[in-house]
Amino acid sequence: MHYEIILNPTAGNGKAQKTWNILQPVIEGQLDYSLHQTDYANHEAFFAKRISKAYPHNSDTVVIVIGGDGTLHNVLNGLVKAGSTLPLSYIPAGTGNDFARGYGISLNPEKALQQIISTTKARTITIGHYTESIKNEEGYFLNNIGIGFDAAIVSRTNSSKTKKSLNKLRLGNLSYLSKAFGVIYDQQPFQLTLQEQGHHHIFANAFIVVATNHPYIGGGFQIDHSANVNDDAISMVVAERKNWLLTLWEVIQFGRGKLAESRFAHHFHAKALHYSTTSLEFGQIDGENMGNRFYDLNVDTSHYQFWQEPLN
Repeated sequence: MHYEIILNPTAGNGKAQKTWNILQPVIEGQLDYSLHQTDYANHEAFFAKRISKAYPHNSDTVVIVIGGDGTLHNVLNGLVKAGSTLPLSYIPAGTGNDFARGYGISLNPEKALQQIISTTKARTITIGHYTESIKNEEGYFLNNIGIGFDAAIVSRTNSSKTKKSLNKLRLGNLSYLSKAFGVIYDQQPFQLTLQEQGHHHIFANAFIVVATNHPYIGGGFQIDHSANVNDDAISMVVAERKNWLLTLWEVIQFGRGKLAESRFAHHFHAKALHYSTTSLEFGQIDGENMGNRFYDLNVDTSHYQFWQEPLN
């Protein structure tokens, strides 16, 4: 087996480079591999496309990503858009590492590597697919797409110096939580129109809107414990802004992983969703900023192969 390794050394504020320093002595002499190290934003997608061309029909090649959820997101999109069928694997070394939790990948680099090299057969999992009509965008996601509350937190967190400081202490998920209180105060409700399974819904005061492929968001918080990468459907949680006390309770339930089950939230489970906003709102995909804009999204499912045995 040949392994094409894509490393984003700056992921997790340098955690990915440290991870590679740990793994390189283990890999040397044991695996047949090539290393591609990113130098700029979205460089990993370029590597993914180049690898796809180099191994168009090679069943003995696996792509290993070392980085964060954003790195994995970019590699996946590069592979899929290049028409690649090369299986993907992941050694988490970012801030949130939500996909690792959702799939069942150890946060210990050596154990995550062992999950890869002990695998004998690729597993097909569900991934999210979306088109955005206003900007004519199309792409894929492994974790979730959020509009409103969580996306505003992502926007503030990714531009915050606090995130870097907490990453050094291995407390990156707290950077997400630390920004939540300010967003509760600032984030205004917005109108969301949703169509799913022949039903039409209008939420006049939407506040939290997350379409997710697995339970985790924001570095280990659970948005919907029933979501599963092996389920051929997307889960969606919508919560509307109430008075201050109830809104705070919704956010507390969000932090406890109980929001989807709360009577203050709306929970959907479907193979296809169409939803839109009538105002400029923050958006995020797999923890990466989508910008402050109008949205007209169609979300459905696709599939991709992973070469990694999940934890029991």
